Amino acid sequence: MFNFKQIKLGLEEWKRLENELKRIGESEKLELVLNMVMVPISEENSENEEEETEEHKHMAPPEFAEDLSKLVDAIKNEYSEYNANADYHSHGDHGELMVALNADGGNIPSIVRGIIEEARNCESCVIHSIDGEVHLGDDVSAIMFGDSYKITVILPGQDGRRLVIMELNA
Repeated sequence: MFNFKQIKLGLEEWKRLENELKRIGESEKLELVLNMVMVPISEENSENEEEETEEHKHMAPPEFAEDLSKLVDAIKNEYSEYNANADYHSHGDHGELMVALNADGGNIPSIVRGIIEEARNCESCVIHSIDGEVHLGDDVSAIMFGDSYKITVILPGQDGRRLVIMELNA
């Protein structure tokens, strides 16, 4: 049975993060730096994969690199109003997607969710891990890490003495 309370709770947590980042940024723009490790989807059987893991792969599958390039272009186009910079670096067994942009604190949660959703649409790759930082000037204001299902965000509390730890369903 589908649990609508869980969905409501998940959306409330993202709204809470939005409010916290608005508070931190006040009227200034925050910089989001997001790094996602992507791995290619392999259609080979698991026995061949076990044999191949013993040797290091130096070339990524062509469709993997092509899909990462399309993902970078889509992110740049979608978030051009935030001066989004995106790039990737691929290895034989994974690729790293880096996104940096400037936005109001209230927009950052929806941007993060949008980038994750865009990455989920990659046909030849899946998200392995996500980590990122939110900067206010030269200071790190929040850190985040997780995967495509759950993200943990750590940021300063209102009193400036405690940390707020939030777990969000992606």
